[in-house]
This record gives sequence, C-alpha cells and structure tokens, in this order.
Amino acid sequence: MAEALSVARDWVVETLRFPQHAPLTTAVFDWTLVSESTQSVLAALSPNTIVEPNEVVAQPSWWRTITGTPTGYRQLTDDQRRELRAALAPLHWPLREEGPEIRLAAIAEDVAARIIAHPMWTHPMLDTHRSILGLTIELHTVAAAAHQLLTVRAAMTAIPTDDGSDVLARARAEWERRHVVAAQAESALIDRVAALRAYEDTLTPVEASVRNLRVVTGLAAGGGDMDRLYRPDRRSGTLDRAHCHAARTSTTAAPASMPRCATSTPWSGRGTQPDAAVKG
Repeated sequence: MAEALSVARDWVVETLRFPQHAPLTTAVFDWTLVSESTQSVLAALSPNTIVEPNEVVAQPSWWRTITGTPTGYRQLTDDQRRELRAALAPLHWPLREEGPEIRLAAIAEDVAARIIAHPMWTHPMLDTHRSILGLTIELHTVAAAAHQLLTVRAAMTAIPTDDGSDVLARARAEWERRHVVAAQAESALIDRVAALRAYEDTLTPVEASVRNLRVVTGLAAGGGDMDRLYRPDRRSGTLDRAHCHAARTSTTAAPASMPRCATSTPWSGRGTQPDAAVKG
C-alpha cells in the first residue's frame, strides 16, 4: 500500500507541472455541520454522482426557473435544506489559473470523475466499499483546503528586509514560519489527492481480476458441453469415439442401402463376368 501511495504521489507531483482547468467546485459543505440523518438522505438521493451543493440548497422552483430542469433533491425537507444552507461555503477562484492550489483542486476533480466513470465503480463487488458521499466529502475537503491555502498565500507580503532590529527579526521569523506551514499544508493536500489517485489505480486490477474470474467460471461451466461434443451420447444419433474406431476397422459388408458401382459387385458364376461386360 505504501508503494502504491508513493507512486500516486509522484503522479500528482508530476501532473502539477502542467496547467489545469479552472476548478468546477464553486461551493462546498462543512460536513461537520451536517447531521448523519441528512447525510444519509443525500447519499440515497445521489447514489452515483457527486453532490452539487448549489443544487442541494436551492428551492426546487428556483432551480427549475434558473436551469430549466427540475432539481434532483426535491425529497429534502425544508429543515434539511436549511441545515445544508447553513453549512454551505462558496469558493471564489481567480479567473486566471495560477499556483499549485488551483491545480490540486482541478486534479482532484478529474480523479473523482474518472473513479465514478470506471466500470468497476458500480460493480456489485464494491457495494460495501462504494460511497459516493464519501467521495463527495473528500473532494469538498480538498477544494476547501486548497482555496484556504490560496487565500493565505495571496495575503502574504514580501519578505521583510532584515536591518538588524529585533522587530524586523521577529517579523522575518514569522514570515518564514508561515511559508513553512503553507508548504506543509500543500504537502498534506498532495497526499490527499494521491490517496484518491491510488484508489483509482486499484480499480483497473480489480476489473481484470473480475474479468478473469468470469472467464474461469465460464470455462468450468462449459466443460460438460465440450465433453459431450467430444464423446456424444449414442442415443442422439451420432457416433462416439469407440464406435467410430470400430467402424473404421470393420470388415463387414456395407449396408444394402449404400449404392454400389458395377465393378464392386461380386460375380455369382452365372452370366457375363463384370470385367467382360466392361470390356465389351
């Protein structure tokens, strides 16, 4: 497992070198403020897709007016919707992609989307392990942490010049401390995204194992059919291997119904010999 996480982390670090799309997660829930009962309702209403906070908190009539489609969360009660609205936190991303924080949020979204689209995600074998709500919570956690880190780094000033005074020395030490904390937070974010990537990587081998199991099961189930094809029942009107061998080695006369050529007819001693008839 440690090796898989290490490989996934290397992949995330490498992917961070390249530009990414703007994050699509524009709002998240603080799930510590959402009761377990409401979480269960959301999980039941959205079993196969990431929960969309803006759609969840919107009144069905509002959502229909804005988007032209009915909301998928009409079963939520007004109390549950108020609870979720209180836990809602909007995320305002800059228009221009910059910094590893935005890229981490976008990478996490892409990995989560590929996990959901993977054929094994909906396989019955993963029924006890699959949790779309858990994936949503993890994605919201990554997006919220990335947005917070982006905000903190944007507010950081340039490093103060050390003029030898105690005040500036303390300010410089605080500046360095904040940068170290920000770097640690970024490293922790990379680890979280790497965990998602490692989960995605495990789906393909599981799919191959399931496919192989299906093939092995099919071969075992079809073995009897192949045996019957090779050694069929005589009652079916076909010949088995022993009967075919006996037929090949038999010296008995052919059945009367089988057509015969003239040269193969035995001479009874009366009339013209077959050879003479041919020569004549």
